[in-house]
Amino acid sequence: MIKFTLTPYDVLFFGSGRPFNRGDVVASIFPPAPNTFASAICSKIYYFKKIDVSNILKAVYGPFIQKNEKIYLPKPQNIYKERKKKEFRKIFVVKPFDKNLKLFDSENTNKPNRIKTLPVYKGVEEIEPFDGFISIDGLKKWLSDQKSDQKIDENDILSYEKIFKNEPRIGISIEPSLYSVGGKEDALYRIEFLRLNEDIKFVFWVEFNFAEQELQKVNLNDEDSIVEIFNIYPKVVKLGGEMKNARYEVEKDDFISWIRKELGIKDYLEIKNGDKVRVLFLTYGVFDFQDNGMPKIDGFKINSACFENYEIVGIKSRDKDLGTKTKRAFPLGTVMWLEATKEMRIKNNPAFIVKGNGDSYEIDKPKGKQEFIGTNLILIKEGKDETNR
Repeated sequence: MIKFTLTPYDVLFFGSGRPFNRGDVVASIFPPAPNTFASAICSKIYYFKKIDVSNILKAVYGPFIQKNEKIYLPKPQNIYKERKKKEFRKIFVVKPFDKNLKLFDSENTNKPNRIKTLPVYKGVEEIEPFDGFISIDGLKKWLSDQKSDQKIDENDILSYEKIFKNEPRIGISIEPSLYSVGGKEDALYRIEFLRLNEDIKFVFWVEFNFAEQELQKVNLNDEDSIVEIFNIYPKVVKLGGEMKNARYEVEKDDFISWIRKELGIKDYLEIKNGDKVRVLFLTYGVFDFQDNGMPKIDGFKINSACFENYEIVGIKSRDKDLGTKTKRAFPLGTVMWLEATKEMRIKNNPAFIVKGNGDSYEIDKPKGKQEFIGTNLILIKEGKDETNR
């Protein structure tokens, strides 16, 4: 794999694919989807080699956040803070609750039918969800179920306020075919850009598909040849909807080996029928949703899930087979509690949830041509039943 560390020169905008009208305020999504960074890498290779880049990447891992030299991953969405408190005085972790409550009946909520239990916090404090990233040390505490000497605290959390600031500007519609101002419906609109704080960078890993003939015919046969191209100056890529410049550093590095070592997790899992596992989405979760709003994962039933709202992610690809698409997605940090319905061996952790047979999905490596490359990257935690009692 090859690791990229990006530092933007200017503000950035990442579109979600949501439509908007003249006079609307258009807000950038954050964090951007992995395919945004895949496009930047592929465009750079196309500039030098003029090949078909639609299938040269096997996988993308990230993007994640680097503050100074410290890498942060998406915060699990079952981590809450005190309600209406700006400072993170205390961190709370909610878990599924499988008993009947006098306060409300979960069947009267808008939870998907496939979900059996809702995550609940048992305590006197008023709490609320929030957006942010978590340090490797904080994620290790989350995986260890917050043992008495390993409690997640404010030092483990990087809130959005510490990552970027919103910067509003005025935009004008363009003629898509010309990529210039023009057309019959010229209009102004407000656009909310993002400006990363000075000590913040994006970091992500790319795995190339060296079996692809397009790479072979221009002698890009290994990671050294790829790194050689990206070390040509200027070391800059175009990023986001406004094609802003971002400088980068590049090196050979393996994300899977790195995160396994940092978190102390096994590279495979032996699962028995009835075993419980916890899944954390490290990137957006993009699925062909069923009527009940949850995916069907082969070998598992989803007992509970924790996320605030669905997101909308979009692609606009030169590949005519992919074209322009938008899909509803689980946000980063979504947590699912799964129960195995058969015995199996999961060969990879972290892994991806990929399209299987029919309308189901399976936990595996990415394969074939991917619409939303890099999405559905998960970290799996095996363990005991976590329900609050």
